[in-house]
Amino acid sequence: MVYAKRRVVFATVVTLVLAGSACLFAPDGGTGGSSEYYSPVDTPQKLLDNFKLAYTTKNLDAYMDCLHEEFEFMLLEVDWEDYTGNGEIDQSWGRDIEEDMTANMFASSEAETIELTLEGNTETIWYGDSTGVTLQLVRSFDLKVYYWDDEEIKGFHAVGQAVFLCKPNADGDYQIWRWEDQSET
Repeated sequence: MVYAKRRVVFATVVTLVLAGSACLFAPDGGTGGSSEYYSPVDTPQKLLDNFKLAYTTKNLDAYMDCLHEEFEFMLLEVDWEDYTGNGEIDQSWGRDIEEDMTANMFASSEAETIELTLEGNTETIWYGDSTGVTLQLVRSFDLKVYYWDDEEIKGFHAVGQAVFLCKPNADGDYQIWRWEDQSET
């Protein structure tokens, strides 16, 4: 249960300005901005903007569009456990578990509002990719997931850093290939 609360706080990470429940997809060729998605996603910054918007609108389809088919979420050691049910402790999980976790968070009454601030502009070529197409983005985040209960705000708060490894998919759109949690809370 400790993990579930922690995951609700972080999930997602990264990181999410005030959430609404509307789907705010822009038509193809959208320019991005505070209420529409970028298309094409030809830069990592457009990817992170889409990522934040998907979180704030709790739009699971848009969120999943931000994740590469080979996506991997790297967990903090305190969160290692058997998520796949195979009897082995997992240090990370893939796209399928990320989708389940995020869908549960978006549907939870404890995630009525989600806010995320991502700060930083570090963008370097990731040393592990000799082709130079995978970029590493380090972002400080401040994530708040909360709801109203009897005139009182309740919820969770996480701060820290996230490292996003981003690379283009077959269509040339940038997606998050690997997300490393470096949260402090």
